[in-house]
Amino acid sequence: MGEGMGNEELLMPFISSCSIACGGHVGSEETILRTLQLAKAYDIKVGPHPSYPDPDNFGRTSMNLSKKDLKDSLERQISLFKMCCKKSETNINHIKPHGALYNDLFVNAERVNIFLEVVKKQLPQVQIYCAPGSLLEKEALIVGIKTKREGFMDRAYNGDGTLRSRLLHGAILTDFEQVGLQVLGLIKKGSVSIANGESIPISVQTLCLHGDHPQASKLIIHIDGLLKKEDIDVR
Repeated sequence: MGEGMGNEELLMPFISSCSIACGGHVGSEETILRTLQLAKAYDIKVGPHPSYPDPDNFGRTSMNLSKKDLKDSLERQISLFKMCCKKSETNINHIKPHGALYNDLFVNAERVNIFLEVVKKQLPQVQIYCAPGSLLEKEALIVGIKTKREGFMDRAYNGDGTLRSRLLHGAILTDFEQVGLQVLGLIKKGSVSIANGESIPISVQTLCLHGDHPQASKLIIHIDGLLKKEDIDVR
């Protein structure tokens, strides 16, 4: 959230936590504070959503940054978010990397180490929302940082558990029935279908809907109704 979509208040009644852009791909002190205030009103848990410093590509293109430049960028983003939380008297629940950084942290050891170094220094008590089976999850647990395995209700998966590239057809799920089936598969079966029709096992503890999904406000209402019908609580 806080990415300029203007739909935050429409989504918050149906969610339990949100990740807020903090100046890498988009976001400013003003947008962070506004989103934090809304989250507080709806009793929603919050966390920073740092990315590569690449607003031109919305943080969705991998960048070849030096260790120092990546570390400095993450430090700035998280520091800005912490300052806003202090101003709004808001507790930080988690941290979730955004876009290409999220994808790179699935396998890139150097960037995983940089990310964990910054988190351990800036936010040692929070949990990381991360992809199941990712290098980020494995290394975080080794260094004593809690994780929460995340699944995506609105994105297609590859066979290795990574997300299908947004450049490929079908990467973003827009059919409500398909999204519903993916949600229930993740929750009840611990699996997700991939492009060839097969399923892969995937154990998740939280589900993501992108706030910039073209039908986010309508889709979240549909999913909320489906979960209630299945007697599944969102906490």
